[in-house]
Amino acid sequence: MVKIHNKTTRVFLAKVLRCFYVSQLGIMFYWFTMDHLHWFRYSSSKPDRNQEYQHMHPVISLNYHYMFMLMAYPIPFTEAFVTFRIWGSMYGYTEAFCRNLQSGLLVYGLVLLAAGIVFIHTEKEANEDPYLYLPHGWTGVMTVSFSSLWTLWGVMLWVLGTKNRFARRSMPWFNSVGLISMMLGFHNIGSGLTQEQFFLKCDNNYCKENIYGDLLCIQSQFIFMTAVFIGLSSDRDP
Repeated sequence: MVKIHNKTTRVFLAKVLRCFYVSQLGIMFYWFTMDHLHWFRYSSSKPDRNQEYQHMHPVISLNYHYMFMLMAYPIPFTEAFVTFRIWGSMYGYTEAFCRNLQSGLLVYGLVLLAAGIVFIHTEKEANEDPYLYLPHGWTGVMTVSFSSLWTLWGVMLWVLGTKNRFARRSMPWFNSVGLISMMLGFHNIGSGLTQEQFFLKCDNNYCKENIYGDLLCIQSQFIFMTAVFIGLSSDRDP
């Protein structure tokens, strides 16, 4: 386990992670305003191209599903994963506060995932598009399954309290489920964004829609690496 040597390093890493959060949201919302997306209103922003675009993109799977999924893992689930290291070890908050915060973040993240599932279901039904015909769909099922288990386990630990013997003995398993959920979630972000580039049908591979999709994908991996480094680190012995 990596040992972080001083408080300055710990606080710096926490700030870097928060800067990634802000950047991720900014890039994502800017990406949604671009010509090939324009907030998924395919008939309003460019009416002269709408018919052609619909023909080129018969399965309009890039919709609010992506907004909710890109908010769920890079922010609340990531913050839940590092809650005890950042808010407990780094900021000095109590174990009870950290448990409450982590449980709330897990529930918030699961709500965002559920909203994303509702939107992809709506679009697939409207376009008569089959489910689970790509690896992204199957790994999405795995992501939601492990995320749900992680959240329910977190709520159970919150109900039992910080003094409960079972809660404390199950923490290593709980943390392992969290790490697996993080790995699946961020993998799915990468595979989903890569998949959607085939649907955007840009004029060339370096159009801004593709470039900003690449930035979202790459930055998501930096968020994952930073969070895992913080979450698996420990304080240096005095």
